[in-house]
Amino acid sequence: MSLTEEQKKHYARHIIIPEIGQQGQKKLLYSTVLVYCEDINSLWPLAYYLAALGIGKILCDLKDNRGAGSLFADVMDFNNDTSIDYLKGNDNSGDFSEEKERVIPPSFCRIILGNYDYVKSLAAKLLNEKYIPTVISVNNQWKGTLQTFTDEDSFKSFVTLTAGNNTLDSGQPFLANGFSAALCAIECLKLCLNIGNVRKDMLLFDLLNMEFEQADSKVNLFEFLDEADRTDIKQKLSDAKVLIVGVGGLGSPAACGMVMADIKNLGLLDLDDVEISNLNRQILHSFSRIGMPKVSSAEFMLKKLNPKVSVKTYSTELEWDNASEIFSEYDLIIAAVDNIPSRYLINDACYSLNKPFAEAGIYKFNGTATTLVPNQGHCYRCLYPNFDTGNLSSDKSVLGPVPGVMGFIQAAEAMKILSGFGKTLKNKLLLFDAFDMDFNVIDVARNPKCPTCGE
Repeated sequence: MSLTEEQKKHYARHIIIPEIGQQGQKKLLYSTVLVYCEDINSLWPLAYYLAALGIGKILCDLKDNRGAGSLFADVMDFNNDTSIDYLKGNDNSGDFSEEKERVIPPSFCRIILGNYDYVKSLAAKLLNEKYIPTVISVNNQWKGTLQTFTDEDSFKSFVTLTAGNNTLDSGQPFLANGFSAALCAIECLKLCLNIGNVRKDMLLFDLLNMEFEQADSKVNLFEFLDEADRTDIKQKLSDAKVLIVGVGGLGSPAACGMVMADIKNLGLLDLDDVEISNLNRQILHSFSRIGMPKVSSAEFMLKKLNPKVSVKTYSTELEWDNASEIFSEYDLIIAAVDNIPSRYLINDACYSLNKPFAEAGIYKFNGTATTLVPNQGHCYRCLYPNFDTGNLSSDKSVLGPVPGVMGFIQAAEAMKILSGFGKTLKNKLLLFDAFDMDFNVIDVARNPKCPTCGE
C-alpha cells in the first residue's frame, strides 16, 4: 500500500530525508511502540513526538492513568494516523500482579521514561516479560540519562546497576522530561528503521550546566541524579516576560517549556496558519486546527497545559518597523524562526535594545543552539558574518523530534538567564547530531570587527 496524497503532504519533511523516504515512513505507520510512564505528565511530550513521527500504534503502561483519556484524544487529533491506547492489562494501573493478564503485541521497541524510583522498579519487573529492544531515560529536574538496549544482557546490566534499596526524592521536573521524550522518540525511529547509531552507552545530561557526557561502567546513577530542589528558579520567573518568535518546530517545545516553568507572561509571534505539513514536528497544533493562525492554535494548547498563563499573540510578520516596539515589552526573546534573514533581524534588534535571546537552528538530523547576551559575548553575526542566503538549498527536510530537543534547550537557556542560576551557552555553541545521538559544546568568541557588536 502506498502513502495517500494527504500523508505525502503530512510527512513531506520526513520523506525527503534519504534515510527515511516513503518506504521508511510506511514502516513507521505500521509500527507499534510500547511506552511505560508513571503518569500523563511524563507521557504527554513522548506521546506527541512519537505521533509526530507517524508511529501507527502507541500502547501505554501507566502507573497513574488519571487524565489519560483526554490526552489520548488530543494525541489522535494531532495525528489521525496514530492510535494510542492502554497496553492490555493496564487500563487501570501499573500493577504487575500475576492475576492480571498482560498481552504484549508484536512491536519494534519499548520506551521507559520516568524518575529514578519508577524506572528502577519497572525495569526489574520487565525482566519477567519477553525482551524487545528498549530505550530508557531516567530524569529528575534538570538531569537525566539516555540509553538504548538492543540485547537482553545489556538490559540486565542496567537492572543490576539500579539495584538496591535507595530511593530518590524527585523534584518537580522542569525540562528534563520533555528533553528526554524527544531523545527517546529519535532512538525509537532509528530502531524501527534500522538507521543511524543508537546510544548503546549511557548518555548523562545536565541542562542546568549544559553538560553532556558518556557514563562509565561504574557510574552511580543515584548520586548523579540527586540534585538540589530548584523550585527557587520558578519563583524568580513568575514576573518575567518572554517573547517567542515563531511557534513551529522550535517554538512549540520552547513554549511548552515556558509554561511548565510557570512563566505567567508569554508573547507569541508568527504570521502563518497551521498547515498539514507542519504536523510532523509542531506539537502545539493539530489536524482540527488546520487553517487557524498558529499563534491562536498555540495559545489554545498552552492554556490547556497551564490555564494560568497569560498569552499575548502577534499574528504578523516580524520586520524592522515593528521589532523594536514588540521586543521592548519583554525581558528575553526566544528566536525560533526557520530563515536566516529573520535571525539577523532578531540579533540586531536585541542588541540595539540590550535584550538577551536564545537561538537555535535545525536541519535533518542536526541542531545547533547558542545564547546571546548583548555586551557580554558574541552575537549571531559573529558566528555567521556573511551568510549568503542565495546559496541556501531548497531542501527543508527535518526529523520531527530534533526541533523538540533544540526547543527544550532554548527553554532551559531562557530559564537560566532570567533566574541567574546555572551555566548558559553564552560564548558557546552546542552541536547536536541525532543520527549518532551525540552532543558537543564548543567555545566561540566575539568578533571585534562584527558590524553589530564589534568595537
